[in-house]
Amino acid sequence: MKSTKLFVVSLLGLAVSAAVLILLIPSLFGSGEHADTWLVVGLALVAAAFAVGTRYWRPPTRTSESR
Repeated sequence: MKSTKLFVVSLLGLAVSAAVLILLIPSLFGSGEHADTWLVVGLALVAAAFAVGTRYWRPPTRTSESR
């Protein structure tokens, strides 16, 4: 049960960090806008960490054995 909660937290963290990262990417290339490069790199690392956590704590898949 604990791994299911960790999976859900990792999935939500991945969704939030990736959404913020997607919103910050255009400001890297815009001439009038300024985004801190370290912030974007940090968010990319956080999103990658949540992605690894999501894969690690993924609940086991159920297989149908009645064929």
